[in-house]
Amino acid sequence: MAREGQAPPNGGFINIYKPIGAGSTQVVGRVRRAVRVRRVGHCGTLDPLAWGVLPLAIGRATRLSSFVLDMPKTYEAAVLFGVETPSSDLETHPTSEPRPPPGPGAVEQVLPSFTGAIEQRPPEYSALRVRGVRAYRSARAGRQVDLKPRRVHVRALRLVSAGRIGVRMIDGRLQFGSGEGWSDALLAGLRIECSSGTYIRALARDLGAAIGCGATLFGLARTRVGPFTLSASTEMWQLEIAAREGFLDTLLHAPDTVVEHLPSAILSDTDRVEFSHGRSLNRAASGLHRLYDGNGSFLGLAQGQAGCWTPRMVWKTPQ
Repeated sequence: MAREGQAPPNGGFINIYKPIGAGSTQVVGRVRRAVRVRRVGHCGTLDPLAWGVLPLAIGRATRLSSFVLDMPKTYEAAVLFGVETPSSDLETHPTSEPRPPPGPGAVEQVLPSFTGAIEQRPPEYSALRVRGVRAYRSARAGRQVDLKPRRVHVRALRLVSAGRIGVRMIDGRLQFGSGEGWSDALLAGLRIECSSGTYIRALARDLGAAIGCGATLFGLARTRVGPFTLSASTEMWQLEIAAREGFLDTLLHAPDTVVEHLPSAILSDTDRVEFSHGRSLNRAASGLHRLYDGNGSFLGLAQGQAGCWTPRMVWKTPQ
């Protein structure tokens, strides 16, 4: 049994709500201190200016983090058309005056071109490493960053709202308001379902380039990562209270939650022992499977090929 304030021995996943301004690594550190478990890791970062779902793996569940990283994600994005920034969001200031924005119809017209499998160049202000250096560090230092395009998949891209907003440049800084001397920009709300590795900032940048007016990301919320949704997310203060009062396990999702999309099988007692010792099993089914014992306890994952199941990950060792 776990001590008060500590995660259960097998760990699990927690669906954390990340607020604006917090870095993903900062959230991990705070959770690690609350649950008193060293093995805590995020399953895909979320920019400090974005908010929403940040799944965390705790304890032994970190062994399954890669499955969360590969899960599709859903975002609600506010994109500002008519304004460009070096970082493709409001972290940096525009390098030129705002340009006349399009109407909502022009945005809707280009969306199909960015749906499906697309080639996307990551933002220069990203955490990717180029020759051992984070891209954003080189970009902030004024050095050119050469990031190769990557193939990503945008499953759905829809315009859900659109409205005008007043903008102007004062001393190189972007301001928002209305009245004489203010230019119009189009603020469009987009709902995006996409694969892992898709940069929404880059999508905003490329939409603006396709229309010819430029665009930058104004705001971003991640509302879903696989089975983890915004409406069911846990705020940090809730986690800290649960850890302090000894009911942390009520907030944890079982480790096998993230592999429920895989076919499952129940092993006999004999096969359970063989698998738990890392030995292959004679089974005709192919592909990756999640395995359980007769009591429903998660045993691990096996890869089926050529009439044989080979252990890929043994979760539960024999007692």
